[in-house]
Amino acid sequence: MSTRSRRTSGMWFSRFVRHSGGSVMPLFALAVIPVLGLIGASVDYSRAAAARSKLQASLDAALLAGVKDGSAGWSDVATAVFNADMTGMGLAAAIPSFTSDANGRYSATVSASVSTMFLTVMSMSSINVAAASVALASTPENSCILSYDNGKALSDVGMNFGGAPSILLAGCGVRSNTSLSCNGHNGGATASIAAGSATGCSNPHSYARVVPDIYAALASNITTQCGLLHPGLTWNAGVPTVPTAVKVVTKTNYTEYHVCGDLTLSGTGTLISSAPTADSVIVIENGGLTLANSAAVSTLRTAIVLTGSGTSPAVIDFPNGNGQSATLNLSPPTTTGNPWQGVAIYQDPRQTSFVADKWGPGATFNADGLVYLPRADITMSGIAASGNYHCTKFATNTFDTNGNVNLNFGQDSGGCNTVGLKQWNEVPLHLAQ
Repeated sequence: MSTRSRRTSGMWFSRFVRHSGGSVMPLFALAVIPVLGLIGASVDYSRAAAARSKLQASLDAALLAGVKDGSAGWSDVATAVFNADMTGMGLAAAIPSFTSDANGRYSATVSASVSTMFLTVMSMSSINVAAASVALASTPENSCILSYDNGKALSDVGMNFGGAPSILLAGCGVRSNTSLSCNGHNGGATASIAAGSATGCSNPHSYARVVPDIYAALASNITTQCGLLHPGLTWNAGVPTVPTAVKVVTKTNYTEYHVCGDLTLSGTGTLISSAPTADSVIVIENGGLTLANSAAVSTLRTAIVLTGSGTSPAVIDFPNGNGQSATLNLSPPTTTGNPWQGVAIYQDPRQTSFVADKWGPGATFNADGLVYLPRADITMSGIAASGNYHCTKFATNTFDTNGNVNLNFGQDSGGCNTVGLKQWNEVPLHLAQ
């Protein structure tokens, strides 16, 4: 191309650029609008995502709190926790829904709306978000009879159904932290679980985990009033007044009645009150509990605690037959916040000697709640059953039946919730999603 031609082409291009400049700016302005819209939308959706994360965390926490509460009003507890957590969040959240089923599956759902800042120009004033949560509560270790067999090898038999027992276990199993033998009756339990071997028992499961003693820590709530005094006394259940020798101490959620030395129960009736409006705890210091011949004694909303230095026998003594008999019916404290809630009898685990119990043919023992005798070797030859709530747990060192024993224990979930019986969970409560 000649020099003249190149010069002419350059001048033409320069004029094109100068005259087309006015058309670029409108195109650029039009392109900016959707770009800004996308940026604004990303901001609003990022805020919605953050709000949903918070909504999910609040719902998870509320569901776990409700399930841990475990009462009939657990969903109300969960709702209250959720609402408290939502305060000040600026979210228009709906009322959460909490449900449960018979398999220990608890579910929760909730929705909310997040107001927009930029999408309002597109007639979108809010973004809806939702959260869902599922928690699984494992079935508690629901043995009606649990033997710790403290310090023994797994091969040692910590529980034995010998003789010719009549055993009916409803809704509960039996469990030993060593071995379990059912040579007189298979037990009929929903599960016969042993850390060692389970021999001859119904629904056996051997080589299971050892159950920790979750009740030992309750000993920290034991208080004493007697000092070195332990003269003992007889309490006639047929007399509507508390013996004057009993030392009375008022606590926040219950009243303590301290007996210094052995307590002998006689007569027919209910200790303290036949229609109690509050919980009670009878503390036997440096002594045992004896049922006099023909005694028929009951308690309501009452725990019996045996404690002491370990130098005095702390046994529970029934008549052993030969025409003599006695009946003891126990119903535990039920007030939430009372450390003795769900406890019928509690033997201080620091009492390691003089604690073995032999309950003969004359013994009738009916109890709801926890019967905690962790160092006692129990030999049962009489009758033992659950009470009105059908919720019993025997936790002993060892447990043996001898002769024509009649055991009729059960754990009804409604009754256990009412009395507040606490049991160990092998798998803790956890979120499933």
